[in-house]
Amino acid sequence: MDSIFATMISMVSIIAPCIVFGACCYYLSKKTAVEAILMAIGSGLGLLIHVFYLLMPFLMNSKNLPYTDVSKYYTVAGIISFITGMCFAAGFLILIINTFKKNQVVNDQFPKSID
Repeated sequence: MDSIFATMISMVSIIAPCIVFGACCYYLSKKTAVEAILMAIGSGLGLLIHVFYLLMPFLMNSKNLPYTDVSKYYTVAGIISFITGMCFAAGFLILIINTFKKNQVVNDQFPKSID
């Protein structure tokens, strides 16, 4: 019973990555641009890595994996997680830059009073 409760509590942490991935997919469906693709790739692979981190302890117990193998898996997952984080961050930065450029163009169209 205690193990089931702990498993359910650990699954709550997957809600935020699912929401982020869903929002990125929605943005990608509305606007196919470089930033949308980068953010969707980053959040999708980040979600998969998050699921891997949640399921790895169960896999270790069921397969009786030695620590050296587990360490290799976590190292590879960490490198992939870093790359996906950089993809998401690059896409988000491009989105912010494009949004500010668009707002700057709109603001420069109106005359400013000299009162």
